[in-house]
Amino acid sequence: MKKFQSVLFLLYILFATEIFSQWSSDSTVNLKISDLNGDQALPKISLTSDGGCYISWFDNRSGSYAVYLQRLNSTGVKQFPNDGILISGNPQSSSLVDWDMITDNADNAVIVFTDTRNGSSINPFAYRISPSGNFLWGSNGVALAGDAGTYQVNPKVMQTSDSNFVITWVYSSSPNKIAFQKLSPAGAKLWGADPVYGEGGVSENYTYPSLVRSDNGSVIALWSGYTGTFISPGNYRLYSRKISSGAAAVWQDTVYSLGRVSGFFVPKIFSDGNNGALYVWQDDRNSSNLQSSYVQHITSAGIRNFPLNGSEASQSAGNNKFDAWASYMSATGETYLVFKMANSNQSQFAVYGQKLSSSGDRQWGNDGREFLPFGQNSMERLLVLTKDTSIVFSFNESLFGSANNQIRYFNSDRNGNIGWGGYIHYLSSVSSEKLRLTGVINSLGMSMLAWSDRRQDGGGIYAQNINSNGSLGNLTGINLNQYETPDGYFLSQNYPNPFNPKTIISYQLSMHSDVTLKVFDVTGSEVSTLINESQNTGTYSVEFDGSNFPSGVYIYKLTAGGSEAVRRMILIK
Repeated sequence: MKKFQSVLFLLYILFATEIFSQWSSDSTVNLKISDLNGDQALPKISLTSDGGCYISWFDNRSGSYAVYLQRLNSTGVKQFPNDGILISGNPQSSSLVDWDMITDNADNAVIVFTDTRNGSSINPFAYRISPSGNFLWGSNGVALAGDAGTYQVNPKVMQTSDSNFVITWVYSSSPNKIAFQKLSPAGAKLWGADPVYGEGGVSENYTYPSLVRSDNGSVIALWSGYTGTFISPGNYRLYSRKISSGAAAVWQDTVYSLGRVSGFFVPKIFSDGNNGALYVWQDDRNSSNLQSSYVQHITSAGIRNFPLNGSEASQSAGNNKFDAWASYMSATGETYLVFKMANSNQSQFAVYGQKLSSSGDRQWGNDGREFLPFGQNSMERLLVLTKDTSIVFSFNESLFGSANNQIRYFNSDRNGNIGWGGYIHYLSSVSSEKLRLTGVINSLGMSMLAWSDRRQDGGGIYAQNINSNGSLGNLTGINLNQYETPDGYFLSQNYPNPFNPKTIISYQLSMHSDVTLKVFDVTGSEVSTLINESQNTGTYSVEFDGSNFPSGVYIYKLTAGGSEAVRRMILIK
């Protein structure tokens, strides 16, 4: 078979990632984001369009908790100074509360958090940081609170389809309210100098707000409502509201109304990728002293796809089902869940998963799919990430009789069969306490995870990737950053990916060009020429059939107008 004509290109493909790569291929090493004296804690992670990510965290290297930010490219190379850039060093409460970060459609990091710069009360602030580290909303961000003397916590942010930003947080009063504010791309407040407030009755407290994006500049919000105290809540409910670009309620629904939820539990909302939302919580609706995990799916039009008060992840008798995490697979309309199973006295623990149909029916049996059998090790922060039809699970496993944890991962097919060798791998096997695992999956199917790690002292921030074939570190033969050429030609990621046996490759030409589109294996050997002709300006698609090729990683390369772009794809049989 033919070899690449360009020797330089071949050398780059085979050796560049070995020279510049930073992702570790060793579960005992991992990528150190920052581990200075003091505590680095509560990491957040969000994707960037180059296949990399932002990672932010709280850091008391200077004696008080400050906010820092790092940006990684797809090969794990740090784009900011080694231990990150300082976002805010304003006075901070020693008791940290939840916060949030997203990447916007211009690849800026948008970070919302609280501090005590205005006095003893915690207030929320918003920052927008460019990919080069510039402060787009000023060096001190945007103050979100209308009443600086009131305790206001747990801010969450989401960019809307019209490129603005909605932020929500808890306004502590009697009873608690939920605050909402909308910022323009320039950081101007669009819903008035004071936030818009959501509140219940005279005795109903609202808390734990969060958001996903919907259509026409709207968002869908989730929050909890209860009477009584936070420690012993009564009449517990979960509410959801679609909020228009002008702050009006498009619809509102009571996601859960049966009253039996612990006050310490934080409900979750996930985007379904179609302007709707998934909702995940756990409750003891049967008053059996056993918690079970439930999920609801509501469309952008406010239609419940699952039964009233949710679909139960598992009906396994006599067991708790804790800490579920959900991901919606847009390509199939399926919802995937991962959760911790625990016996009634919580001395034995297991990792289970479930697949729900588009109507909320359990597909992996009424008990769910057992991935890790019962044992004395418990689990924290279980995650499931989906891309196309790929499903990646990870969890932080607490070692019995020790303060140490190990982070593990695996994947499964849509039938619940474990892939990547048929067993659960180690992502971080270092003997240390690990906290706050968080993760994302990029357009190439590569997962990136970050966590707080006490392997050296009170805490550091570490990260690790998982390739779409299950390996750690960078794959030889891939230049993940060569997506778009300087002349405006664009090569899209194939779909589906991974695939078996056929996939579609699309590309865009900015002018009439001589075009070749070729497929290579990871040794640089050409295995197929898909296009070799002159083509006019426009967008094109071509099918690649891998029926006659073995499973593995393949590289496809577009040459047009003297420019080149490459991507990788995964054939799994």
